[in-house]
Amino acid sequence: MTMKDQSYLGSGKVLAREYGVPGPFIDVGNCSALNFSPQTNAITLADHTQPGGGERNRVDRLTGVEMSYTFHDFAPENLARALRGTVTNVIAGNAVDEAVVGYKGGLVPLLRIAKEITSVKPATGSTNYTAGTDYVLQDGALFIPADSAIVDPVGGVANLKVTYAFGAQSVLQPIVTAAKQYQLLFLGLNEAQSGKAVRILAHRVSGGVMAQFSAIGDEHGAGEVTGALMTDSAKGAGLSRYFEVVQEVIA
Repeated sequence: MTMKDQSYLGSGKVLAREYGVPGPFIDVGNCSALNFSPQTNAITLADHTQPGGGERNRVDRLTGVEMSYTFHDFAPENLARALRGTVTNVIAGNAVDEAVVGYKGGLVPLLRIAKEITSVKPATGSTNYTAGTDYVLQDGALFIPADSAIVDPVGGVANLKVTYAFGAQSVLQPIVTAAKQYQLLFLGLNEAQSGKAVRILAHRVSGGVMAQFSAIGDEHGAGEVTGALMTDSAKGAGLSRYFEVVQEVIA
């Protein structure tokens, strides 16, 4: 009997939640790849019974299951998960008299990305420097022209106090947390079978890290994350301790 066509072309959503922590699965957004790769260690026995050698026996032992996914939504929570970081959400507001070390002839980043600079004053004075002449808002930061009246700092001590407005921002601090474990859920469709539903649940995933953060490029950003599936000892006999695949039956 000939097998009916069961070809597969998948698309869908990847969701994640921290393993062992109560809470919902969170959508990772647009993902272009999700792969599971069982790894084996080959234990071979050479055939010494005849010239030319060969293999007399072989056992392939499972050593683990590698996992990778590629996401394209560089949302703060996705980057935090992929870079073992934390995210702080900052509401729009105003910074008042922020202490700044500013040198003439260059750019000075402020604590927040500024939308408008209200005033720049000497650190120990109250007289405003002149906007457009002594300082300029540039790329969300403070630019001080070479011919500015601002006096360079001494010994790296703050020489300015800056008041400015900023919009809502998120601040990511990468590589500050220990590795976490997650559950991954794939809710997909098999486009080769008229959109039959496919669901994959990876029970216990070692988080992995983002292979590369490309801040400049000619293509849309892609975050490739590699990790591994750990065994979930809570699964009973006959159930995979790694992952489960559910597919709608093809008529």
